[in-house]
Amino acid sequence: MKLKGKHIINYVLEGEKKEIVVEVELKQHEGMIKPFQNVWYGVANLNEKNYEDPILMYCVNAEYMAESIALDQIKKLRAEYGTKLRMKRKK
Repeated sequence: MKLKGKHIINYVLEGEKKEIVVEVELKQHEGMIKPFQNVWYGVANLNEKNYEDPILMYCVNAEYMAESIALDQIKKLRAEYGTKLRMKRKK
């Protein structure tokens, strides 16, 4: 279980270099929790803006969730721009 996670993806869109930065932090619920409710919940920032997703309520690994959110954003960009989007390879 990782309490903090960060994932960065660099890409080129129409000749312009851009990046997706996702930061996820797990926090504990305060007070009494309901039966079968997770003790932890995730808070995510996408490019320094608050990111809301219902799955963050059940998040138990911040690193995995940060990578998952970043890849979802890339899939949305691919659907919108198609072949104009180029990914930079990690070394």
